[in-house]
Amino acid sequence: MKKNLIHKLLVLAAFTVLSLVSSKKVMAQPIGAVIYNFSGFPVPAGQPATFEMNQGMAANLLAKNPDQTPAMDAAGNFYADPAAVSSFVATLSSLYSTPGVCELDQVSETQYLMTLLNAGLMDYSHVPNMRILSVQPAAPAIQATSPAVQEAPALPETASAPASTSTYVDVNLTSQKLVYYVNGTPAIISDIVTGNSSRGRNTPTGVYAVYGKALNRTLRGPGYSAFVHYWMPFYKGYGMHDANWRSSFGGNIYQSNGSHGCINMPASTASALYSSIAVGTPVVIHT
Repeated sequence: MKKNLIHKLLVLAAFTVLSLVSSKKVMAQPIGAVIYNFSGFPVPAGQPATFEMNQGMAANLLAKNPDQTPAMDAAGNFYADPAAVSSFVATLSSLYSTPGVCELDQVSETQYLMTLLNAGLMDYSHVPNMRILSVQPAAPAIQATSPAVQEAPALPETASAPASTSTYVDVNLTSQKLVYYVNGTPAIISDIVTGNSSRGRNTPTGVYAVYGKALNRTLRGPGYSAFVHYWMPFYKGYGMHDANWRSSFGGNIYQSNGSHGCINMPASTASALYSSIAVGTPVVIHT
């Protein structure tokens, strides 16, 4: 049954690649591949530890015109079809979820893949979001100890992410986790606090790139300022940095005591990330 599912995906992929070629359209963003790495989770018997969503499969997840050629938006870009992406993720879940043990977080993975497809940032080795069902995690400690105001957008620059890499920062706004992948392998994993959703200061989702690094910087805004040791901006005034005014990170802190949109990190992981990350490294932010 599972082999039939994979076969259907490959047939659809081949058909879509032919449609792309015959349409003679050139999209502004490339289509690449994603390597799903399940090696850190219980893998069902007979399934490989990795699954490649190749270029053809990725192309099949794009929106289509009535004649089945890829649709384009006003800017001339192809864009993802939510129904197709959801269907693909559901198929992936059927291949790699183990009842009662672990299951693929389909909502999170669908949003993640939509973000990548719409931005054209592919060729990733990705560790999927899996729910471990056999272990009940402890509830995160939530301490509202930081001031209501932390940082302001400090730098005006924007950045365009590289088209292909397996070294990048993945920020999951739902789980409040940051993972820095180096050549597809998690190198730094950190709890974080992102934008205060109750005040409309949400951290922007999308694909960006680190465009600068600075030590010992004071971030200023109307009526306040905040000193940080490690500053790594990735989009306009949004960046990743330490937040020594916080005693805890992760959980639901962001919902009522979040940042102004920046990604707050413990000093230890912010220091490690600052020492390792290069300017130009992609930053993928999703829910």
